[in-house]
Amino acid sequence: MTSYGLDGEVEQRYRILRHIGSGAYGVVWCALDHLTGKLVALKKVYDAFGNVQDAQRTYREVMLLQQLRHNPFVVGILNVIRAANDIDLYLVFELIETDLTAIIRKNLLQRDHKRFLTYQLLRTVAQLHAQNVIHRDLKPANVFVSSDCSIKLGDFGLARTFRSGFDNEQEFLDLTDYIATRWYRSPEILVKSRAYSTAMDMWAIGCVIGEMLLGHPLFEGRNTLDQLRLIVEAIGVPSDADVRSIHSPELETLINSLPTPLSFSPLVGNKSLKDSEATDLMMKLLVFNPRRRLSAVEALQHPYVAPFVQPGELERIEGLDPLVLPLVDEKIYTKEEYKATLYNEISMHYRHHITDVY
Repeated sequence: MTSYGLDGEVEQRYRILRHIGSGAYGVVWCALDHLTGKLVALKKVYDAFGNVQDAQRTYREVMLLQQLRHNPFVVGILNVIRAANDIDLYLVFELIETDLTAIIRKNLLQRDHKRFLTYQLLRTVAQLHAQNVIHRDLKPANVFVSSDCSIKLGDFGLARTFRSGFDNEQEFLDLTDYIATRWYRSPEILVKSRAYSTAMDMWAIGCVIGEMLLGHPLFEGRNTLDQLRLIVEAIGVPSDADVRSIHSPELETLINSLPTPLSFSPLVGNKSLKDSEATDLMMKLLVFNPRRRLSAVEALQHPYVAPFVQPGELERIEGLDPLVLPLVDEKIYTKEEYKATLYNEISMHYRHHITDVY
């Protein structure tokens, strides 16, 4: 072992160059792959199968990325390596120059850049939704951007599939406390509704568009109640019908708990939002009632991004086949079942024993 805590065979193939990031689930480094000579992102997932939730998350991320490996708009997974301790797991991804958060912070985006980035994000999410996949953690930090302004969507650790024939909301077993990052959570996710849909991704895209326009996150709530307050002050108090559409007994309680008087600062008419077309698209996504938000395919027909859509592109997207995982997402399995199925996948698709790379 080295100071990085890598297994010997991993250390033999990959040379750590710098630290990229750390989180509750592990650490990511920029590394040189001695076998290919290319730079990669090496992620070590700690205790990948420690409990059912972690095992399911690990399983979904690898299995979904394996099935999406031919999608040029999704960060490619290059290798999966079992750790010697049979506890951790190594994931190797293609390395992209930067992410949308860094670009927004540098204030480098012109209007056409923002339009093209929005189009690409909508196109990629439309493809996922057509394949019965919800990303569930869309945010600028998970949108990776190359020097030519092309994007790839990453971090599928919270993604999941849904049933074919899905219409409006679907009842999910996942605990929604753990999905999405608070600033990009849709109202139904914020109040822990189990009935949600692809519309949660569309709300998050509305937040991303707003962040590109303003240069900072739209709703930087300190907690759930504060997040709901910021949303209501920006888009207005939801109607009774909107509240009913969320299917959460907690929502009415939270709305009644909001501080009074509210300091309304409507997004519509905000002088900092100088692009009327972009603002119009954003507001059609930041709709309290999830059933009234634009779908990804509908959003691609909005004037802000429609000029980028190629002839027949929407039809090709809608004709994509749904992804089906060996262990279906409608059922909760044991951590041992997730682990065994994933190990089987690794043995079939990835080289995890290295004999000689020099």
